[in-house]
Amino acid sequence: MLGSNDRSIQLIHRVTSINPFFRAAFEWFQSGPLATSWNRLYRAYLRSGTRLIHNELIELFAEKLEPPEEVVVIATHFGLAHKLAAIKDRMQREQRVRVRLVVVVTDATFQPVWYVDGADLMVVPSYSVKDQFFAYGKSLGASVRIEVLPYPLMPELGRPLDPAELACKVRQFDATSDESIEVSIPISGAAVGTDYFLALMRALRAKSRRFRFLVVSKDAPYTRDFLAVLADEDWVDIHSARSDREIVNAYHDLLVEHVVSLEVTKPSEQAFKTLLCARLQGGVFLLFSEPVGKQERDNLDFLQDHSLIPSQQVNALLWGLAENHSRLGDAAHSDILAKAAEWRGVRLPADPVRAAGFIWWLLTSGPLARLLATGADQLRGASQPNIGPDGVARFWNLVASL
Repeated sequence: MLGSNDRSIQLIHRVTSINPFFRAAFEWFQSGPLATSWNRLYRAYLRSGTRLIHNELIELFAEKLEPPEEVVVIATHFGLAHKLAAIKDRMQREQRVRVRLVVVVTDATFQPVWYVDGADLMVVPSYSVKDQFFAYGKSLGASVRIEVLPYPLMPELGRPLDPAELACKVRQFDATSDESIEVSIPISGAAVGTDYFLALMRALRAKSRRFRFLVVSKDAPYTRDFLAVLADEDWVDIHSARSDREIVNAYHDLLVEHVVSLEVTKPSEQAFKTLLCARLQGGVFLLFSEPVGKQERDNLDFLQDHSLIPSQQVNALLWGLAENHSRLGDAAHSDILAKAAEWRGVRLPADPVRAAGFIWWLLTSGPLARLLATGADQLRGASQPNIGPDGVARFWNLVASL
């Protein structure tokens, strides 16, 4: 509701996502020898342009029949969070309303600019990230309450598949079946990787006409050529909209209304659907394209540390087995099949044609079928408090405790 019209934040996100030079420069400033000075300047810049956020809050208050006594603002982007922190005291004085600011860090990563002095609460998905933020805040002489929770996933995605839906998913993973294989492809706000996704879809379709793709993308100038090409294909369903809120709703409806078995995505916040087991509504098996930026590399490290994806060494071994058309039936690979029952995703090769061959091998050689043959991953999280599908309920209970 707040900040979605802030073009400066959108521009920074897009430029650092699609341009390797600017992305490398941004990361160097974040963590290089000038990091302390740069982060101080960047935070000051973010906190200087607050007129838009101030006016949006005033308009929201005006819509109420009675002025609110207390407002809780949830920020999932550091740019918005710093602006809110800068005007929080002013809003409380002018509007006589108590403002609470909760910052949700949407990647398993430590980046200094995400530390928001003035927030009432920060929520992160990783204990190591919490420790890093705590130490950084201490170096600034600041103190913000930081808690670790499972990443907040839409509660509906944690619904168990009914018997008919589960049977449909089993057939999608069965190499001998004629069932359509439903593959979701969410396109990032910066439209990163559209050429890769297009080539991958075509290569998979050449492997089998069973593949059908559900593409969710913002209708924007930088996505229109991509969407126009897909519009001519009867094996692609396009879900697009102009506003961010409509896109979120379209993606939610797609996952709830379809039995989706696979998803091709960057390892952005989508990576946390690995917290859902394969037998749940949102329990798609995630196929990760190359990471873009430190936060996406850190997300993959988080998934690997929690055994949600294979290690890089095992993943590379799988690529090699796929290229050699090897099957996983012999004793030498029994350990891989055993671990595959718990994997919730894998990395894809950088070449889309190789990636298509790898996905087809996963379907035909056994690893994907193992996901539904056992319920091993349903028990995950019993001893890991930050792993599980109930992050939303736990998040709002924590907010209520404020």
